[in-house]
Amino acid sequence: MKRFNRYSGQVVAIALVFAISLGLFGCGGAARNESARPPAAPSMKQAAPPVPAGGTLDVKQPAANRKVIETAQVTLESRDLPATETKVFELLAKRQGKVDSSNVTLDGNGRRNGSYTLRIPAGQLREYVNELANLQDVVVRQRSISAQDVTEEFIDISARLENMQRHEVRLREILAKANTVEEILKVEKELATARGQIESVTARLKALSGRIDFSTVTLRISEVTVITETNFFGKLMAIIRDSWVAAGDVVLYLIATVIVLSPLALIVATIVWYWRKRRKPRPPEQP
Repeated sequence: MKRFNRYSGQVVAIALVFAISLGLFGCGGAARNESARPPAAPSMKQAAPPVPAGGTLDVKQPAANRKVIETAQVTLESRDLPATETKVFELLAKRQGKVDSSNVTLDGNGRRNGSYTLRIPAGQLREYVNELANLQDVVVRQRSISAQDVTEEFIDISARLENMQRHEVRLREILAKANTVEEILKVEKELATARGQIESVTARLKALSGRIDFSTVTLRISEVTVITETNFFGKLMAIIRDSWVAAGDVVLYLIATVIVLSPLALIVATIVWYWRKRRKPRPPEQP
């Protein structure tokens, strides 16, 4: 019995040692497996940039900031050119416009024809053209309005001007640090060239801005005795009126012809009468 107890104690001790060894071995293997496992590759999927309301990314110039040049061509007929010209200029002055050029000539019939280049503040062109069309005793023979988007050209010229101005600043800084006469002369030459380019581009940008800020109206006014009608009844009346005028012209032509030819006809008749009288045979003499 004592021997059995002794052996059983040894068996229990061996079993405990074996169990502890298995536990340590398992933990070590797990640790080794974890350490041997390669690190997880970073995800190649990145968050997309936020999309603004509307669903698209728009980098274009906003419509409100577009640079547009508007021009209009207008041709009018008027019975009284000076009076119409005065009204045109009055409407222009009310809208803070200006006259670039004005020229009035006479045609072969003594009627006046006016050509004008007018400038109207941007955004008021259509209203001004409508005012011209509504003038009394005036008929619009031709009217057109066109627009040209020059935003890209304006941005390009502005950027070039800014780069030139920065280049000029750098040249002035270099000139201030120049030590020799040769360096000073070289920098001054480049500075003069840069200044000339800046002035040229500035003038171009100013001219472009002027055409954007003020729309151009090319106006022609023809003075007529009878205004050309544009509706059906007006055209019909114009035809009747022209027919009466033509008939009156024919009558006047006939009267003038009679007046001019009457003296000649009288002379011819006198000559013929005299000639026939001279050729009339004389009666025979009585024995």
